[in-house]
Amino acid sequence: MTFPLPRLLYLLGALALYLLLWPNPITIFMAACLSCLTLPLYRRLRRETGMWRMHLEQTTPDSRRRRLLMAVSSSVPLIGYVAVIVSSLLTPVAVLALLVSPQAVAGLARLRELQANNFQLPPHWLEYIHAVRRSLAEYPSIEKALNEAVDNIDTLFSDAVGMLVSRSFGFVGSTMTVLWTLFLFLMLTVLFTVYSRRIRKVTCRIFHIPQELLARFTTAIHRALKAIMLGIVLVALAQGALCGVGFAVAGVNQPAFWGMLATLVAPIPMVGTAIVWAPLCISLWFSGKTMAAVGLALWGILAVAGVDNVLRPFFLRQGINAPFLVLILAILCGLSAFGAVGLIAGPVLLAFAMQSVEEANRYYRP
Repeated sequence: MTFPLPRLLYLLGALALYLLLWPNPITIFMAACLSCLTLPLYRRLRRETGMWRMHLEQTTPDSRRRRLLMAVSSSVPLIGYVAVIVSSLLTPVAVLALLVSPQAVAGLARLRELQANNFQLPPHWLEYIHAVRRSLAEYPSIEKALNEAVDNIDTLFSDAVGMLVSRSFGFVGSTMTVLWTLFLFLMLTVLFTVYSRRIRKVTCRIFHIPQELLARFTTAIHRALKAIMLGIVLVALAQGALCGVGFAVAGVNQPAFWGMLATLVAPIPMVGTAIVWAPLCISLWFSGKTMAAVGLALWGILAVAGVDNVLRPFFLRQGINAPFLVLILAILCGLSAFGAVGLIAGPVLLAFAMQSVEEANRYYRP
């Protein structure tokens, strides 16, 4: 049995593109996700522009002017799509930079100081903890459990903040790399969207699958990405904003900066924003601001964590029909396997696996 020549040529073309882009797998994956999420917008722009072109063709008697207007209108969907993508990406970043930049220098200096001290607890914290340990010396089992809990919390806080600080300083120090990655991400997103029909056609021809089957997979992944956007990104922004308000009311220095850090760590399951607001509550407590510490703790437990516990399961289950514990497991496994991008890759792979099982079950139904 000979290998079909057209299929071989398709595979060679895919291999050439893979060799060209293989150093940027995360950028390719994120661009493909954004393209899948925003493809309906581009198609809507094309439909509306098509109706407008038909109207121009019927109402413009001058053939030269009609050709000029038709040529201009043909690029309107692409220009509008690029404008929407760029504005949706850059506007939040610009607003966040304007809000946080006045406080970022002091906040980063504080984090750098903690990193230089290997994230050790402040002396007055340690003195208080030692006093509690001495009072529990008569109960060895309780003292042992307390020591283990303190060590685990110290290690968790040090690892989490250390990773956050190193990533932040690495981001600042590699500006050109970030700009190149952002440019490549935008270009790939636009290319995947504009040539989506051709990509789908070639994929069906390479793997010999019906286009309806691939369309159902695309729809399932689109729903999953929409749920991720609402359940992870939007909820993280809401939690960060609530944390910033709580920090400002409690009298924490640089509340916008700490709110931004809370936004970055909010998608982490189980702990989330507590990595930021819990140490600040302890710091307020040891500073003598007891009511502010208690109020901030209640705000973090009831309001901030409540948003996470209510909205995140609701949004995620709207797009991925799986138990919430399975979704959390998928996010944790994605973080373990792919790092930060696993927040998106985990649920997407889960949705892909569920759709694969669903499609396989179709062949066994009478």
